Amino acid sequence: MSPNPSSARRPDGGRWSDLEGAVLLGGDAQNVPEMRRIAAALSPAAHLTVLVEVCGWEQVGVIDAGEGRVSWLDRTIAGELRPRGERLAAAIHAWCAEWACGDEPVCTVWLGARTPSRIVRMTRALLPEPRVS
Repeated sequence: MSPNPSSARRPDGGRWSDLEGAVLLGGDAQNVPEMRRIAAALSPAAHLTVLVEVCGWEQVGVIDAGEGRVSWLDRTIAGELRPRGERLAAAIHAWCAEWACGDEPVCTVWLGARTPSRIVRMTRALLPEPRVS
């Protein structure tokens, strides 16, 4: 018997299904299974964006984001492998500029365990009330 996605817990102990507002899931190809689990657990009241940094298009998969958006960020540009986190950092920065700058922003960010610490610090600095796990 598979677990009920709506009972999935966030790192802070709350349920993913209780979130409303903007939700960002960011990480790399190794985080895709966890991103799928979180996306399946979210309420329709959440506006989901998923950012996945990959090393080539063969790592691109499927994540059901409902009405949200999934962006696959390929580190391979002109045959060169860009530094890990470079494309992810730029995409997170753009997301924070869009979603975290309203009068009363409600946004939650989940970053994969392998996300470089500089990106975690940047994300926390960009959010009005850091809710980064």
